[in-house]
Amino acid sequence: MFSIHGSAGRMCDIASRRELLTVGGLSLIGLSLPTFLRQRTVQAASTVGRGTAESVILLYLQGSPSHIDLYDPKPSAPAEIRGEFQPIATRAPGMFLGEVLPLLADQAQHFTLIRSMSVKPKGLRNHGSAIYMLMTGTDPANFSSTGLAVPPSRDDLPSVGSIVARQRPSVSSGLSYVAVCGPVKEGKEVGVGQSAGILGAAYDPFTMYDDPTQPLKLEAFALPGDMTLDRLQSRVDLRANIDRQRDSAKSAATFDTYYERALGLVQSHRAVQAFRLHEESDALRDRYGRTRFGQSCLLARRLVEAGTRFVQVTWPARSDDEPVPGPDGSWDTHRNNFPTLREHRCPYFDRTLSGLISDLAERGLLETTLVVAVGEFGRSPKIGVATTDNVGPGGRDHWPECYSCLIAGGGVRPGQVYGESDRFGAWPKSNPVHPFDLITTIYHALGIDPATEYHDSLNRPRRLVEQGQPVLGLF
Repeated sequence: MFSIHGSAGRMCDIASRRELLTVGGLSLIGLSLPTFLRQRTVQAASTVGRGTAESVILLYLQGSPSHIDLYDPKPSAPAEIRGEFQPIATRAPGMFLGEVLPLLADQAQHFTLIRSMSVKPKGLRNHGSAIYMLMTGTDPANFSSTGLAVPPSRDDLPSVGSIVARQRPSVSSGLSYVAVCGPVKEGKEVGVGQSAGILGAAYDPFTMYDDPTQPLKLEAFALPGDMTLDRLQSRVDLRANIDRQRDSAKSAATFDTYYERALGLVQSHRAVQAFRLHEESDALRDRYGRTRFGQSCLLARRLVEAGTRFVQVTWPARSDDEPVPGPDGSWDTHRNNFPTLREHRCPYFDRTLSGLISDLAERGLLETTLVVAVGEFGRSPKIGVATTDNVGPGGRDHWPECYSCLIAGGGVRPGQVYGESDRFGAWPKSNPVHPFDLITTIYHALGIDPATEYHDSLNRPRRLVEQGQPVLGLF
């Protein structure tokens, strides 16, 4: 077992990733970005093996769509379970989807469905603890007794993206972990399970939550008006001379490497270019959909093409928001499940995810890019029956006992259905998959050994995933 021994980061040790990339804050006495780069490399572990995936795009559908209505139709079940939608055939033999996903049905030869996801969150059947488990691979020991989220802190355990950034950092001055579209939100808390937690801010995501249907602001990669690269290089040289006099020869020998990487990221045409969505054709942008989620998925494709290791695209509505009309509303359909999915959620989601998968396949990127689309749980099989005392007419409530996940690329065999739910879509019938198994599978696809350990703030060894095994039947 390979162990990483690193000190725990605190909330104010290092600036945020956006601040680290804003070189306008660089000063004579220290450069935050090189400090971050130095810390990231010192703490990083050696990559264990290589998988077929070089990058991951995690599409987190906060609020949780109904598995029965999208991915796991039950046409033989009673009407109060099967609902209003009919199943449709796909290009994968034997795989059926709900009628609200016709474009994805035409791309089914490229993806696989897991229909036996299952979890028992801590406390009540709320979003918070289920989100934390999905995002970190650990039980939420710091949550309230009811499973409600608490404010994120440096005592949290690291997110999947942060672990990937540490174990498989991007090369060539690229970004390792980027979060786009919107932050994870549960109740009044923002950023649940999304940061590096105890690993320190060096592994936090670079966030770009600007609306990508509009030109993105790239000030984070720009020098201030009175600063030139030559002037910045002079400051770097002066800092290097000071450190050579103050520190050991070893420190001096490594200094230039980190500052050159910092300058390289500022100057990196490839890293900045990924955010220039306007360079894509109108036809391709339309193919993804001119929505916040659609253009964020296009941005994700451009980021992995530019060498980003992990991109999280979070559905823009809060997990427990009341669903509203339009492309950006919540999946939390406690009421009016069927008109909400038919008219508002699914047409936009169907267009975007099918566009992303087909675009990656056409560019030859799907084999090296693992795409995972999942919510924190599913929706109750029986319509209008409350499990949380919060369900209205035609609604489906929270249902963590059984749900579905779409997974594609990264060596996953396409066109299959893994696992099976029972006749009502209420419980796994075969091959149950815990969220921890899903996270372990992501690490497996990237060639990261899930048995790797790091030390928490109390110096206790922790595995990358608390429990769980890779779902080898997917490959």
